[in-house]
Amino acid sequence: MPATNITQNINAVAAATPEGASVALVARQPIYGTAMTVVAYELQYADAGPESGPRANPPKDDALRMLADAALDIGLDRLAGALPVYIRYPRELLSAAEPLSLHPDRVIIEVPGDLGGDEKVLRGIRALRQRGHHIALDDFSPQTTSPALLELVDIVKVPLPNFTPEALARLAPDLIRRGLKLVAKKVATIEQFEHASQLGFGGFQGDFLQRPQRFHSQRAPRNGFATLRLVATVQNPDCTMREVEQLISQDLSMSYRVLRCINSSYYSLPKKVDSIRQALVLLGMDNLRQLCSLAALQQLENRPPSLFVTAMARAHMCEQLARLAGQSPAAPYFITGLFSMLDVLIGMPMAKIVDELPLAPAVERALVSGEGDAGAALACARAYESATWVHARYRDIAPHLIRAAYLDAVYGAEQALQQMQMPGAGALAPSVRPGRR
Repeated sequence: MPATNITQNINAVAAATPEGASVALVARQPIYGTAMTVVAYELQYADAGPESGPRANPPKDDALRMLADAALDIGLDRLAGALPVYIRYPRELLSAAEPLSLHPDRVIIEVPGDLGGDEKVLRGIRALRQRGHHIALDDFSPQTTSPALLELVDIVKVPLPNFTPEALARLAPDLIRRGLKLVAKKVATIEQFEHASQLGFGGFQGDFLQRPQRFHSQRAPRNGFATLRLVATVQNPDCTMREVEQLISQDLSMSYRVLRCINSSYYSLPKKVDSIRQALVLLGMDNLRQLCSLAALQQLENRPPSLFVTAMARAHMCEQLARLAGQSPAAPYFITGLFSMLDVLIGMPMAKIVDELPLAPAVERALVSGEGDAGAALACARAYESATWVHARYRDIAPHLIRAAYLDAVYGAEQALQQMQMPGAGALAPSVRPGRR
């Protein structure tokens, strides 16, 4: 998505949001499948005012506001593409006389594991199941989860830190025999992922894919740094189209990707483009920078596509935060967000990576130690994507504009993936439909 369109969207949000109004902050958290591709998203939410920052509202109010935003204002497609979403319903929403139902084919209702056997809650869950919703039980515990509640769910989310490997090995087969799908929560290491996968878990949440220490034994790809240097150069606002053409023409892999992209069905051009110059003219510099960035990350082999999405989303969000704060040029912020995942993607310490690249000192400081204004923008982007609302702040930008920057960043990253025709992932949805019991 071109930067001008994103800025227009954010300006529209600003104009439509009354001064002093509260806003629902909404972030998505990925749920991975056994192939380490994203198969669903959990929507996390909080309420915030433009001056006070995140504050605690009644759980029912927060949930209703988020549901209204997701369904009407934001749109589930913008938040999660075609993938299903998990939305947590608090007790107050489940025990309502008519529990709110929203897109049963897309929305999986997540219920707290400590609800107990309250009849109003159980009646509400049954009503949601009859309307076609799958039900996921969050934070399962043998000690606190009601057997009556367990009988009404299709998916069970198990927090791994609460169980020893031995206890997990006993628990998983029993739940699977009941016909339940299992999602492992708070997966921190690849060893935990592999153990849970062997036990039959089909979904995984946690930062196990974003821990660079996993990859210490890996070596940087042979051509990786050459392409990353090209990306760093292209992000220079003083770089002319002629210089960009020369740089790309010298990189056979990048030339191929640019031409493949411009001739793809995404653009549907009537005539085949066979020159880099013509491709650059048709794409424009903003789209070209995005294309080169994603193509460079894709050359880092054997990495889950979700990490590329995260890197691109951070790049877009940092760039938009800079624009909203009046920072110019915004390119250093884009490259800060984009390269913030390199330690994970390459498997080297960030300090060693930046030594190999022609980055501005401010970008280097932001990447290595989080210093400076670009570092603050990156910290805000990271906080928002992890739903750490209290730290999701940047300068004096209002929360609803930060949210708009995040949503447009996520959308822009997903569009970039489609543009590059990267393969998608299937959905984690139970094979047993509601009403199985």
